[in-house]
Amino acid sequence: MKSTDTLNKGWTVWFTGLPGSGKSNISKIVCKMLTDNEISCERIEMDAIRRQYVQNPEYTELERDFVYKKLVDFAAERVQNGINIIIDATAHKLLYREMARKKINRFIEVVVRCPLSVCIERESKREKGLVTAQMYRKALERKEKGTQFEDLGAVIGVDVEYEESPDAEIVVDNSTGTAMNNALKVKTEIIRFIDKWKK
Repeated sequence: MKSTDTLNKGWTVWFTGLPGSGKSNISKIVCKMLTDNEISCERIEMDAIRRQYVQNPEYTELERDFVYKKLVDFAAERVQNGINIIIDATAHKLLYREMARKKINRFIEVVVRCPLSVCIERESKREKGLVTAQMYRKALERKEKGTQFEDLGAVIGVDVEYEESPDAEIVVDNSTGTAMNNALKVKTEIIRFIDKWKK
């Protein structure tokens, strides 16, 4: 028989992928699907965590290391208190996700794959005023022409490599199919893991 402590612990599902891959949209849909299935979950966005600890983000590697550690610690604490967590964060370094995997026993990594060209096209259509609006266009112009843009740090996929985990539990290609269909695939796999953890 499982102990009360084990039963009270939650789980974490981390949605990762390039900016513009559609991970935020899919994670929102999956969270709603799980809630509709009476599986409670709390969704955490990286930007929200960053705002708590960094007043004027510069998106340096040192800053990202600091903020991702805060994100992992926050998620691990919530899980320990029996709260199920969905993380929406690029986490370009594999070690960020591995840090979470070591601290959180019930952990699922969801890689949302999407070609950089498609991510660039999607990102270019984002509303003005968003922190990441025109991010790729500016990063590419900076790389090709040396143009400098204020408040534009290193951009994942252009200036910094995204490291995909070979051990991710779930992988979806969001360049094909609809976000709803891909979310349904992810939800089905998550429920399969939840059922396994109950045994």
